Amino acid sequence: MSKYEKTLTEYIDELDSDETKVQIQAAIALGEWGNDRAVSPLIRALSAKNDDFRREAARALKEIGNKRAIEPLIDVVYNDPSPEVRAEAAFDLGYFSLSSKEADVLIESLNDKHYLVRQNIAFALGKIGRRKSVMPLIKLLKKEENYNVRELIAWALGELKDKRAIQPLILTLDDKHIAVRRNAAYALGRLGDLLAVKALKNNLLREGEAKEIAWALSKILMKRPAVKILKESYKKKRKDRIYGDCVEICRVLFEIDRNSAEDLIKEMLNDSDFALYQEDIKTII
Repeated sequence: MSKYEKTLTEYIDELDSDETKVQIQAAIALGEWGNDRAVSPLIRALSAKNDDFRREAARALKEIGNKRAIEPLIDVVYNDPSPEVRAEAAFDLGYFSLSSKEADVLIESLNDKHYLVRQNIAFALGKIGRRKSVMPLIKLLKKEENYNVRELIAWALGELKDKRAIQPLILTLDDKHIAVRRNAAYALGRLGDLLAVKALKNNLLREGEAKEIAWALSKILMKRPAVKILKESYKKKRKDRIYGDCVEICRVLFEIDRNSAEDLIKEMLNDSDFALYQEDIKTII
């Protein structure tokens, strides 16, 4: 037996240790190792008593990436008593290629009572790209009380790129939480539909949201109108002394019209009002 195989075997054996700390460390090591020999022992570990150990076993299966882990991880999402473990398994499933039937289980679990699980299921559905999840995600977006979940739903709808999400995402630009609004802007940029332009332009004047909205407008509009809007917004932000937003607008502008951006960058570098942002400004070029 080679030294490599012996070390792997030792870690697998430690999954059956009487010490939880040793079990957890073994699961972490096996995930980093990435060897398929650990898949079956880690699947068995999903039935262990300790929540932290089950969570690390699920994470290790994701790191290894063997498709034999899909069904056991789905079972965890559906049946594990710990919301943290269910949430971990949901997140991990986003890194596998799921069949339509397997994705159905995740969609059903969008009704999980714990926000962490709903949040990570939204992430996974966005990652795996199943369009049948669009309407269930939109339905949840409309009634979801937890902003973390709404944030991930908005992101997922952007990844799915389905036109049915445009109007719900436009409405989400008025969400009471900034992180949700930012992800809605990102998603609308991914969808690239002109219907979103008016609402995005209105939100561009909100402080702290320039990065995502400017990016979205740059993806939806042709170069000339996009440059015009961004330059006008920059001037308004500068007048209102919202300097951080000015920097983010220039960052986006640099990608679509370098000459215009360079003029504004020189202006900021020579303006003492931007003293706190000098390093950020220099990273644009």
